[in-house]
Amino acid sequence: MDVSFIYVNWNSQGEIMQSVRTVREQTRGLSYEIVVVDNDSAQGVDELAADPGIVLVRNTANAGFGAGCNLGVRHSTGRYLFFFNPDTRMVCNAAAILCAYLDAHPRAGAAGPKILESDGSIHYGGARSFHSLFNEFLEHSALAFRFPRNPIAGRPYYSTWDHDSTREVDAIHGAAMVFRRDVFERLGGFDERYFLYCEEVDLCKRTWNAGYSVHYVHTASIIHSGKHSSNQYFDGFHPLILQHVKSLAIFMRTHYGPVRAAIWRAMIVILYGLKALRNRDPRYLDYCRWGLRGV
Repeated sequence: MDVSFIYVNWNSQGEIMQSVRTVREQTRGLSYEIVVVDNDSAQGVDELAADPGIVLVRNTANAGFGAGCNLGVRHSTGRYLFFFNPDTRMVCNAAAILCAYLDAHPRAGAAGPKILESDGSIHYGGARSFHSLFNEFLEHSALAFRFPRNPIAGRPYYSTWDHDSTREVDAIHGAAMVFRRDVFERLGGFDERYFLYCEEVDLCKRTWNAGYSVHYVHTASIIHSGKHSSNQYFDGFHPLILQHVKSLAIFMRTHYGPVRAAIWRAMIVILYGLKALRNRDPRYLDYCRWGLRGV
């Protein structure tokens, strides 16, 4: 088997069926299978279960995205693993392009496509720099979003680059990423301490640390509408961002140690305390309370 498409489902059966339809329409020139891990969805999986072309794996609890992906890998056979979000759509033969690219670059451990918004514009989160104290300041202060074309402020998402060329990058977006199976297994898969967010950046960093590279391949493209399952689960912007911050805490401590993690946590308290005052929004204080309590 050339490639295994792996989805993690949580109340997104309809989205996955639409995504699978585009995979079947666009994927040519290689053998593939489709594996869906259901993280104990309350809405049911009857349509997924009825499709003979889908390997459905039922989880007894919602263990998170990374844990779901790891379970899907254990039920797959492809030499390449294509992790594909429910709210993604194929618009070209992206799997064949990415697999051919990895075939031609044996030291590349993973590759990701250009990610498009629903209106066809480029989503600049398709590739990003690693989280660091400075990059975290740029993001949480919103400077990275207010001044995306500035060569310093634009560092977290490479936003001074037009994303219309192929290059090595620190990390690719978890919504659509292809890994060599042997590299993924050597690394032990996704770190299951991350319930949601940052798990793909962590995996990409470990890929680089193991001596492999990560590539953004602009000739492959997909559409990603974004956050379908997470919006349901977290029920609002602030709970979603708080989950992101909790995952970042794991990343910072794992890769930079307790001292830098403590500095990062203090920075979160200060920046979101200032946002609470400026915006007169007490919900920002939730981040401050969490930062003061620690992980």
